[in-house]
Amino acid sequence: MRFLILSEAGDGVGLALQLQREGHSVGMWVRDDEVAHRGVGLVERSTFDKLGDSLDELTIIADCTGLGTLCDMLRGAGYPVIGGSRLADKLEMDRGYAQDTMERSGIRTPKSQSFHDWEAAFDFVSKSSERLVFKPEGDLSGTVPSYVSAGSEDLLEVMRHAQSKHPKVKAAFTLQEFVEGTCVSTECWFDGNQVIEGLTNHTIERKHLMNDDTGPSGGCTGNVVWACGDCSICDQTVYKLIPFLQSHGYVGPIDVNAVVDKEGGAYGLEFTPRFGYDAFPTFLNLLDGAVGELLAGDGLVGLKRGFAAGVRVTLSPWPAEKHKGPEGLTIRGVTRSRREHFCLGEGME
Repeated sequence: MRFLILSEAGDGVGLALQLQREGHSVGMWVRDDEVAHRGVGLVERSTFDKLGDSLDELTIIADCTGLGTLCDMLRGAGYPVIGGSRLADKLEMDRGYAQDTMERSGIRTPKSQSFHDWEAAFDFVSKSSERLVFKPEGDLSGTVPSYVSAGSEDLLEVMRHAQSKHPKVKAAFTLQEFVEGTCVSTECWFDGNQVIEGLTNHTIERKHLMNDDTGPSGGCTGNVVWACGDCSICDQTVYKLIPFLQSHGYVGPIDVNAVVDKEGGAYGLEFTPRFGYDAFPTFLNLLDGAVGELLAGDGLVGLKRGFAAGVRVTLSPWPAEKHKGPEGLTIRGVTRSRREHFCLGEGME
């Protein structure tokens, strides 16, 4: 089979290598020139003029959001595309639309209010007695991290610091009620018409560098993934989305990140309408079958019983991503027998 991976920053290199180990032909297109070297020498670089007229056995995969217009254009041309769409982009990048989608689908959400003005938000926080969560969106998303406050004074300090550090970035963020509980992500795979049986899973993720949620946030430093299906959390989250996903012909994985309180009530927080990093490499270790069969829709692929755990291994100074780590160093210790449990992120040959 042939696969083409569309990528913003090379996140799908590990997936490409797994597909190659299964004997498939894989090409990769990376949009960001600054990181286009990721995977060079390991995965063939492809451009759209190499696709040709034949659709036989070609599956296109988007490893990220942000490429929705391109993915929808390719779908319109008749190519099978997994993940990536203008809908997926909107679900992840527009928090107001995401919350409205959850509420219209019957998913409970914490009380939230969107802001596009710093001063109005400062006034709101100073008058609030609730513990709030700061969630950047728009141009602030990916520039300023989300923040769970300890109280109003704490949150005001963090927000003023963000404003001073990024004075030219347009203000766009949500302030959300803090709900005490455990954060659990629930993912299903959708084929355009229904949930694919046997692939629904939960993830618990740790973002901070050190134990007990201390130290700087690295986005994801470790996670645990396990199969689920007929459970209360699924019923309260992803399964409520089925009519919405059907109406849009959604294809690929979609995740609802939720906080579950001590009574078992789930409150939807945000969507991940793409592969989750680093949960997706962990998910692949739980897969009962070949990933190529899963992505091409051939054969029956499910999940094994039990749990899979993943840990991110990096070079200093990560997670201080403002400073780049050294390049050109040799990765040692990854023997052939260990490769199936190793997912390369930013390497090259």
